[in-house]
Amino acid sequence: MYWRIYMKRNYSIFLAVLLILYSVSLFERGNTKFEEETLVTTFNNSQFQPIQINLNTWGTLNNSFSTLEEMRELSKHFTDDLKISNFDHVEEKESESLREFTVIRASKNAKTTVKLQSIKDELSDTANTYLVIDIIIYDKYKGLAYLKEKLDKIYKANDIKANTNITIMGHMKGKLTEKERDKICKSIMKNIDARVEEVYETEKIYSVYGYTKLIDEYITSNQKKINVNCAFRYNEYENKTYLYLATPLITVEY
Repeated sequence: MYWRIYMKRNYSIFLAVLLILYSVSLFERGNTKFEEETLVTTFNNSQFQPIQINLNTWGTLNNSFSTLEEMRELSKHFTDDLKISNFDHVEEKESESLREFTVIRASKNAKTTVKLQSIKDELSDTANTYLVIDIIIYDKYKGLAYLKEKLDKIYKANDIKANTNITIMGHMKGKLTEKERDKICKSIMKNIDARVEEVYETEKIYSVYGYTKLIDEYITSNQKKINVNCAFRYNEYENKTYLYLATPLITVEY
């Protein structure tokens, strides 16, 4: 169901590469605690210019096919918790099997999306309503740990098991050679004490999946633990190489 949520999200969070490569289980818990600053520090040591951090969380709110009116009320409850009162965008969707209520608040330094999504599976005669809170932070990352803790408290207070992805994105001028790219990736993995488990490469994308004990959550794929994802993409038009560093997986389109 985790992948189904992302595939339906209208702001294009879609893990196509991973779906091709792996059969992935639900999130499992590790034994140690991950400090968000570790990921930021590791990225900053990569010599890439930071652009943004994406903090994406989701969880099952209830096991019913909620009405739009119910989702409006639930949305207000969560936006009040986030101390958001004015919205730049409000959107509603409704069909026989899917209902969505989305609000977006954008500012110079951040963009917050709160989405209630209700899905009915007619084949199994089941339904679930999900909460998705997606926050993009631009340039300044000092508030990442605070935001993560705040979202954790909101999910816990509402008895929702939260699933969290953090993706940092940056760029540098020019195209990296294969040797330069591999050196940067190995340095990143070493700094976060991660071992490489899988590598995926195409003409435009180079993506590495690894595991580190410094990160609490992980997924299992082909009987391997994965909780850190590093990827490079070259944009020929801009003549820039983009770096994505995430835990446990990259959840932005790249």
